Amino acid sequence: MEITGVTSKAYTSTAASVEDEEELKEVDEEKESEKSSKTEKQEGDKVDLSSSDYEYSETEVEDKVANYIQNILTTTNLTESSKAQLQQYLNTFDVAKFIKSYGPFSTTAEISAALYAVTSGMIKRQEDE
Repeated sequence: MEITGVTSKAYTSTAASVEDEEELKEVDEEKESEKSSKTEKQEGDKVDLSSSDYEYSETEVEDKVANYIQNILTTTNLTESSKAQLQQYLNTFDVAKFIKSYGPFSTTAEISAALYAVTSGMIKRQEDE
């Protein structure tokens, strides 16, 4: 059986136009998708930092300080005098004075930085002597 009246040129040009049309639809859909994802990213990337952010309470700061000092005491090879100085600091720690001098604190990193400034002179390792 033979089909007449249809040339291969006509068939290929029709198929090509259908393929082109599909590609254009895909490109349009991709552009729309990119626009919407860019809009979502721009809206989602905003960070609002204000002075009304969470601040640690005195109890929370005291707990963080105790943990910080205990970690130093247990994880480093400190001299006996250094251990005694750190323990003395922990025993006489005044959280209100600490917050007034170095705070207010809204992150643990801020508390750690302040503690490092205070305790760095007290830390002496046995191999340093």
